[in-house]
Amino acid sequence: MKRPKDIHVVMGIGILAFVAIAAYWFLWFFAPGVVQSRTPTDADYLVYEAYELAFPLPDAFVALAALVGAVGLGKMKDWGFLAMLLAAGGAFFLGLEDLLFDLENHMFVPFNGAAAVELAIVLVILSLGPMMTVLLWKHRKELIH
Repeated sequence: MKRPKDIHVVMGIGILAFVAIAAYWFLWFFAPGVVQSRTPTDADYLVYEAYELAFPLPDAFVALAALVGAVGLGKMKDWGFLAMLLAAGGAFFLGLEDLLFDLENHMFVPFNGAAAVELAIVLVILSLGPMMTVLLWKHRKELIH
């Protein structure tokens, strides 16, 4: 069976998600100023740090599901559809959780470079989950056999 062209987009999103999540955590630990919205001198840094450090495991799950999904979709396997759908659901959760934390804790104030990076991350995550879900659902009959 021929792979639908839209599925290449989903596969690309899956690979991008895997790489982006790995890069985020690499930067978090080795170049924190690039991705962290707060610095150790900020009064709320410890709360921010504790919150963020609750996410390596869920992020790893989403990254792995996205990578497995991309490979599976490339092979037109049922498990690729399932794994990518799990990654999409994880993206919904992570994006909404980040957005709520950011709003409740005024992470966009003051709106500076770090806040812009945080907002960009949230918006990308919140756009990829729905995009993946719509494209997967559109082609579910071709992908589940």
